[in-house]
Amino acid sequence: MMVLHVDNRKYPSHPIPGVGAIVVGSAGLLLVRRDKDPGIGLWSIPGGAVELGETQKEAVVREVMEETGVQCEVLELVSTADLVTLDSEERVEYHYLLNHYLARGLTMETRSETPAAEVTWFPLDSLPVGEMPIRILDLLESVHERMLSLTGPD
Repeated sequence: MMVLHVDNRKYPSHPIPGVGAIVVGSAGLLLVRRDKDPGIGLWSIPGGAVELGETQKEAVVREVMEETGVQCEVLELVSTADLVTLDSEERVEYHYLLNHYLARGLTMETRSETPAAEVTWFPLDSLPVGEMPIRILDLLESVHERMLSLTGPD
C-alpha cells in the first residue's frame, strides 16, 4: 500500500481533501498567482490540502496565512467541487476533493509564500478575469452578492 505524503500530490493513489478560501476584505478579494500546477501562472483563491488531524476550517486559516500572510475568519461553506486533471496519457495527474469557504480578511498586509508567487487584493469590479480559471470565476459569481456585503463598512 502506498502512503500519501503531502508533498506527493502528483499521481495520487486516492483523492486528496482540500479547501479553498474566498477571502474578502475592505480592499476587495484576496487572490494568489499560482506558482505550481495545477493552474500555474493563473490567479486563484488561496487554499490547499487538509493536514491529518486538522479540521477544514483550521486548514483554511492556515493555508491563507501560509500563502498570503493574511489572517482570516471563516464564515461559511459555500460549495464542494472535484478537481481532476488528466495527463496526456489520460492518467489522473491530480485529484482533489475541494470545499470552498467564504472568509473575512482580518488583516490587509500581504506577503507571498514563495518568491515566484504573487498575492494581492483586487477590487471586486477589477478582477483579472482573463487570467483566472473558469471554475473559480463561476465559484465567485455564485457568491458575488455575499462578497459585496463583506467589502462595505462593518
